[in-house]
Amino acid sequence: MKQALMILDIQNDYFTDQARMPVAKQQIEATLNGINDLIKRAEKSNVPIIYIKNEFERTQLLSNLLRKFTTLKGSKGAELDERLLRAEGAYFSKIKADAFSSPSLITYLKNNGINELIITGVFIEGCVSCNCRRGSI
Repeated sequence: MKQALMILDIQNDYFTDQARMPVAKQQIEATLNGINDLIKRAEKSNVPIIYIKNEFERTQLLSNLLRKFTTLKGSKGAELDERLLRAEGAYFSKIKADAFSSPSLITYLKNNGINELIITGVFIEGCVSCNCRRGSI
């Protein structure tokens, strides 16, 4: 089995003081430290790292309203939080909770023989659990 570390949605609109849908302030440091530790471990073990971020189209009016216009494509809020370690890795965008809705992600996983994922990120009750329940790649 070939593993990869998938990091979901560590973006400004969730982690900064200007966040539109902020994570609880008391959880930010521990969350970032934990994920950064996973990145360091993955690098040492030569485990590929996959960064996934929301980038919603401005034309998605109803869903943008429900999401408080977070992580709009091209916005500062859609950028990865600057405290997140950046390792050599692959970067993909998504417009749904399910990262596997991205054909380019599926192609990357298949082309690199990745069949097991270590998944982490923000909003366990949303995107993280959605992608964990996905089942098979």
